[in-house]
Amino acid sequence: MNILQANRTIVAASSAAITSVTAGFPFDSLKTRMQTHHYNSVLSCLKITFAEEGARGFFRGMIPPLVTVSIIKSVSFSIYENTKARLKEQGIKGDTLQSTFGLSMLSGGASGAFIALLSCPLELVKIQRQLEYVAMKEQAALGVVTGGPVRSSSLYAAQQIVSRKGILGLWTGVRLHSGRDTLGTSIYFGSYESAKFIISGGNSAASNPLTHFMAGGCCGVLSWLVVFPVDLVKSVIQKDVLKSKVQGFRECASDIVRREGIRGLYKGLSITLIRAFPIHSLNFLVYEQVLRKIPPL
Repeated sequence: MNILQANRTIVAASSAAITSVTAGFPFDSLKTRMQTHHYNSVLSCLKITFAEEGARGFFRGMIPPLVTVSIIKSVSFSIYENTKARLKEQGIKGDTLQSTFGLSMLSGGASGAFIALLSCPLELVKIQRQLEYVAMKEQAALGVVTGGPVRSSSLYAAQQIVSRKGILGLWTGVRLHSGRDTLGTSIYFGSYESAKFIISGGNSAASNPLTHFMAGGCCGVLSWLVVFPVDLVKSVIQKDVLKSKVQGFRECASDIVRREGIRGLYKGLSITLIRAFPIHSLNFLVYEQVLRKIPPL
């Protein structure tokens, strides 16, 4: 029991990660497709994906994230909790709404900045897997013949990137990834703890599952509203990682705005927000409940 208690944050975060990845991956696949390719609507994207790839298309590339996200989320929550404890020792108590927001924002930002370095290669490979069928279809439409059987695995996708761009190719878009995760995670934890504080009437320790569910959903929606354009540009850049030249942030963002207007930076936002509330609600609901089942040392 002491081992379980000593690693309660890791156990809780891993449980939350497995639940949220399994429930949210089909929505994430649709988001990536909407961001990087043209579809008339979310429904159109869903119908085309299902018609061409079947149900498997919505779960393409899910297994590695299921494993790795559990590890990354465990590290993320551990850094968050440890940073928060250190800041409390420095005098930021978190006993008012303002100090709660500041404490959790700073702790979340520290967590996001560190985790981005670990998660960038994994998300890059995930995007390649999610879009591999779409890319193959585009090549066929252009008359490009690849020849030989089509290999499909996350390991093969990673090998292709390394063989063409070197090991550092796995960190393509890392600056955008770091910016997105630092800002997004700070807002994510800051808005979660603030919403929990408000809903529970200033007594977060006495919060109930409904509080965790509602606060989790709100923080998921808010954080995505803020960072979505950065995430979209990152996805477009990472989609083209195997090309001879990859665009920079300004070049890519300007190109999108020139072709599609400001709205182009928000393609796929609707499916992201539809996904965000229930998935992040489940994330914090599971996390908080597992923590309460395992008492601290």
